[in-house]
Amino acid sequence: MFDQKFEVGRPSCPSSHHTCHALKPQYQLSWEKNLTGCFEDRAHADANYEKLPKEILREIFDYMKPSVLKSVILVCKYWKSVADEPALWKGFNLPSKCKKSGKKFLKFFQKSISSKLQILSLDNFAFQLNDDHIQKLLNLELKKLTIGNIDLFNISDDFLAQVVNNSKECEILEPEAKLNTSDGININILGLNKLKAIFRKMESETNLKSLTLAGSDKALDLSFVPSSSLANALNKLESLALCQVKFRQNQLKTIFDMSVETKFKSLDLKSLTLDLDSVDMEIFDSAFSNLSELILNGLGLDNNQLKHVAENLDKSCKLKTLKISNTNMKELPPGLLARVVTKISCVGIESVEMTVDQLEQIFHIISTGSSSIKQLNLFGIADIHEINPETLAKGINKLQFFDFANIGENVFTENQTKEMFEVMSQGTSLKKLGTASEPLALEWMDNIGKVDPEILAKAIHNLEEVTLALEESYLPLPQYMAIFKRFGQKTN
Repeated sequence: MFDQKFEVGRPSCPSSHHTCHALKPQYQLSWEKNLTGCFEDRAHADANYEKLPKEILREIFDYMKPSVLKSVILVCKYWKSVADEPALWKGFNLPSKCKKSGKKFLKFFQKSISSKLQILSLDNFAFQLNDDHIQKLLNLELKKLTIGNIDLFNISDDFLAQVVNNSKECEILEPEAKLNTSDGININILGLNKLKAIFRKMESETNLKSLTLAGSDKALDLSFVPSSSLANALNKLESLALCQVKFRQNQLKTIFDMSVETKFKSLDLKSLTLDLDSVDMEIFDSAFSNLSELILNGLGLDNNQLKHVAENLDKSCKLKTLKISNTNMKELPPGLLARVVTKISCVGIESVEMTVDQLEQIFHIISTGSSSIKQLNLFGIADIHEINPETLAKGINKLQFFDFANIGENVFTENQTKEMFEVMSQGTSLKKLGTASEPLALEWMDNIGKVDPEILAKAIHNLEEVTLALEESYLPLPQYMAIFKRFGQKTN
């Protein structure tokens, strides 16, 4: 089979490792192919991408960024007809180069691509905007408009009002700008007339669904706006956020009295400039009772005012989301606070002073399974480590999401963590550790390394999803082995 003969006259090779000493097959079949024949061009039918259904193209284009879609619309008319859909251009912002030069700004709006703008931030321009620039924005239907840190002195009040009210969402951030005034005094960039023009336009016709009004070190003063005009304008909205804004009490009463008959569903109040000592809290009752989302941040309410708000929500509440921060709630009756919190689907409590009794009442009601709460976020809350481990564990495992945002700060004791995973191993409503949008790696849990490996493995396999930070390797090896051993078994 193998030919051992060497050619006559062939020089001997001193090395025994060369391939020339290898046995040669005597009857080797040739596997060499005629590459030209194998890979010769063959007639293929031209790929016709126009045969792809629009629904398929839309799904593909939905994964593309606006920077890529700019090229897609140039491929063919068929692709352009699909890629032109506004929903695909989400996040398309004004190119940064357009903020550096007025000529580049105007040149951009000569292109048809400018009609696709979804987001616009009127801030940090290297040149001063005027009506020639703003007129280019009048026909846009923006998803979001942000105004802040910009000199609007040379812009028409009516033009600005139209741009704002053509948007779906607007944030007006009111810093003070140093303008070249004769007395050298800083003045607010919006000013009286521009704000009035915005609210007048909102009264008559607006696309706005969400509005944020925020002052800076100096409050954004709306006290000069007529109550009826302000109420008619703001109650066209679905969502309103107010931060460092100055009102008169009768303005708030008119706004919230009217909100019962409108689409007003979300309210975010932070640091209002108002003499709350003289405020009748009943002006908030009807509005708070009909909202879907309420956010209260650092309002400085006294104990009686807080109790009034809680009692009103306890009687009548349509809230799905409640967020409270920077408030002292220690004087609220534990039962009252627990009833309010546990009848709302999503609750966030941040940097709030609470008692252990209040916390235990909340987790006790949750543990019974009779509450409506699905997600609870606790951040910056002291004394969680003093809650009874069994009460805490049963309560957390009745939730779908619990934000362990304080992890790493020794919030939970060793017994609390062990009890939590013991209950979890027997069955849980939790879908994952952390929130729906911000999952928490298992390794970051307080005292997690002290949980029995088999209990830990069984517990996390009762979750729908778990995140492991394997590169951190904080868990002892036996825990990892127990976890991965169960991966081959049926889990949730």
